[in-house]
Amino acid sequence: MPDGAGMCRHCNKSRAVWRCKDCHQPSLRCRACIRFVHLENPFHRIERWTGSYFRPAELREAGLYLLIRHHSGVSVCETLSRWCTLLDSAESVSDRDEQELLRGEMTIGPVPDIPRPEDEDEVMDMLQDEFGMEIEDDDEDDDIGDDEIDEDENEMGRNADPGLNTDPALAAATILSPHRVVHTNGIHSIALVSCQCRGEEILPLDLVASQLFPASLKRIRTLFTAQVLDHFRLSNLELKASAYQYYQLLRRITKPMAPGEVLNLYREFRRMTRIWRWMKRLKWAGYAGSSKKVSEVQPGELAIFCPACPQAGINIPDNWREDNARHVFYFMV
Repeated sequence: MPDGAGMCRHCNKSRAVWRCKDCHQPSLRCRACIRFVHLENPFHRIERWTGSYFRPAELREAGLYLLIRHHSGVSVCETLSRWCTLLDSAESVSDRDEQELLRGEMTIGPVPDIPRPEDEDEVMDMLQDEFGMEIEDDDEDDDIGDDEIDEDENEMGRNADPGLNTDPALAAATILSPHRVVHTNGIHSIALVSCQCRGEEILPLDLVASQLFPASLKRIRTLFTAQVLDHFRLSNLELKASAYQYYQLLRRITKPMAPGEVLNLYREFRRMTRIWRWMKRLKWAGYAGSSKKVSEVQPGELAIFCPACPQAGINIPDNWREDNARHVFYFMV
């Protein structure tokens, strides 16, 4: 680390050991600032100084989470507001703990890591005390696909005692469960905060409105961004890249030295690319802004108009059948 680079370039008052690889002119920031500046860019790749080198890190380690707002009505309901207030308070405590460790040990040895598992246990205890909820740890599902997730898992509060919840919407909230998000710069593991206070079917709609497409409509664990799906479509069109090659690229970007250790979501990726192409065709055909129903698509309705094809009244005359020279294929020069 360069001399004099130990202070946060954002707040200029805290010790800084975090930096972002995707930001323009990355500078060292403290834990609170690296989280704040990435609220709108949650899929950037960050690193943390260990005392001798920068190690790869996840924004989840800095306390960042995905807030899924409602796509209609009040975007941040009372339930989401309460979750955010509670989580931000917990992360502020972790920020202070890291600063205390850095001030005491940064100049005499390796930079200590804030032990994230214990922090999450503390958050879980706060949730239990505040809302009376029992939340299961589902880290053991990190190596399985969406189609293999047990029906009783991945919905926070599903096993909560209804008698302990004063707010029914809290039992239907997804909080701090790690989700896999596939983006153009690799596969991310990030916490997700959402609310199903308006019904179970609202979460997929909220996700799509946030440009996140779930690999399943129930027990959602894997999400694909609109950017990665459209980037593959163009890569397939221009570079002739197959889905297998493109996903292997994402695995190598995620973990360059050991891409084989990255979770294989090739099956889910292929399915989502087909859905994405179908959605694009519907959009081009005008289904997005009309009263047409997707279930009533007729053969040929999704075909794209070709201006080069002969079209009576457009690029050939209406009486083209009466043209005496219509059988002439070429003229001799």
